[in-house]
Amino acid sequence: MKSVSRGGRPELRVRLAAETASVPGARRFVTDGLREWGRGHLVDDAALCITEMAANSALHSGSPYMHIRVRDLEPAVRLSVEDDGALVPLPAVAPPPIESQGTTGRGLAIVSVLAESWGIEERADGRRIWAELTGDGVEHDVRPPEVELGDQAMPEPVALPADWVTVRLPGCPVQLGLQIDQRLDDLVRELQLIDSEEGPTPPRELGRLIERLVTRPAFARHLGRRTALDAAAAGLDHVDIEMTLPREMASVVRELLAADNLADELSETHQLLTLCSTPEMVSLRTWFTESIAAQAENDADPVPYDAWVRARLDAE
Repeated sequence: MKSVSRGGRPELRVRLAAETASVPGARRFVTDGLREWGRGHLVDDAALCITEMAANSALHSGSPYMHIRVRDLEPAVRLSVEDDGALVPLPAVAPPPIESQGTTGRGLAIVSVLAESWGIEERADGRRIWAELTGDGVEHDVRPPEVELGDQAMPEPVALPADWVTVRLPGCPVQLGLQIDQRLDDLVRELQLIDSEEGPTPPRELGRLIERLVTRPAFARHLGRRTALDAAAAGLDHVDIEMTLPREMASVVRELLAADNLADELSETHQLLTLCSTPEMVSLRTWFTESIAAQAENDADPVPYDAWVRARLDAE
């Protein structure tokens, strides 16, 4: 059942990896949602606030994931970032002024200035930082957050902006997926260090291209990697991965696959130290690409990796 806010719209919720690479994705998610709601006048302030709130969770919660939430309060909106990190001890007296805190405190001071009200809810399963924005143009004094205790469990994602989609990659081989992810990092590092300008696509230029392509959906990639790492730690061979991203990223993952295939050609000619992808790696990253593109563009049903491989073999 969808949770509906006071304004009659479903709350927008998404789960991301609690890493700094996820902050741009959190910002894009919030601003896309507000524009869809016709609340463009709140976008600038909301982008600043969610950036600081998500960065706070990524840097200091110690949580593997964070939950971004947008609630319509008409005319205000409430933004929140929830994580399941360790409970933060509450002070015995009123919190010190925000200015006296460290880097995170100074960042959250931006939230204090822009928000009509803001606060922190501490629970046994984590915490929630929230801010309510009215878009009245008033800059408020720097204030400590309202601090509350509660026991409400953090919700699962229930709604997305219209141009976002959650794609599922069922039955992903855990270790092979992590090998592909690590090879991509190694490839970018090596290509950027190469000075060669030989050939139609110089390696350094290719490295910059791959880095740009990896950076745009970085928040989705990091969520997938976090899921795979958790599965590896639990001793699982396969895991179902979910990634939430804008539908337009389908074209990005296609470009990334083409660039990765071109890098393999360079590896085959011994121009790179990074080893050429194995056939199994090529197969898995092709499944990644086709699955994400089909679901993002056509709302196709997810196809487990083993079933996808069998279908390709039958077609040959």
